[in-house]
Amino acid sequence: MIITITGKPCSGKGSVSKHFCAKYGFQYISTGNMFRELAKLNGYDDILEFQMNENIKEIDNQIDDRIAALGKEKLYENIVIDSRLAWHFIPKSFKVFIDVNWKTAGERLLKAERETEKAENLDHAIKILKKRWKTENERYLSLYNINNLDRSQYDLVIKSDNKTIEEISHKIFLSYKKFMQKA
Repeated sequence: MIITITGKPCSGKGSVSKHFCAKYGFQYISTGNMFRELAKLNGYDDILEFQMNENIKEIDNQIDDRIAALGKEKLYENIVIDSRLAWHFIPKSFKVFIDVNWKTAGERLLKAERETEKAENLDHAIKILKKRWKTENERYLSLYNINNLDRSQYDLVIKSDNKTIEEISHKIFLSYKKFMQKA
């Protein structure tokens, strides 16, 4: 069964997803990595600039179509998809939302040293992340009439601020096992 993991930027989605996959033998797929690769291929060093690109709807559709097809072809395989919207395109997946406060997210962004999200200091990092979150959610509302902030859409919501990757992965695994027993 596919597990879809979403959440705020720098909530730990990618780190948790990779750890979960390594520990429990799932395949890892990241739409964020797909998006960053497309940004670089299109000559963008800044992820926010790329999101404002006039062809963003076409790029979103390409990624979303790939995820929806994956959900149809491989729903019952052990896959974790680290993605803002995979939960929407694979409605039968086990849907996880990872939350984080903005200060912790900003600190994580500074440590990550991502090429497409460069911040000068903590305040700047928080500003970048809030703007990205707002921009993404406005785009999802416009394109798909999705409110990514509605926590009732998810099977598990977990805060990552004071938890280790191992603790979060374990909580996801336990909740996933319960979910599978009901399925």
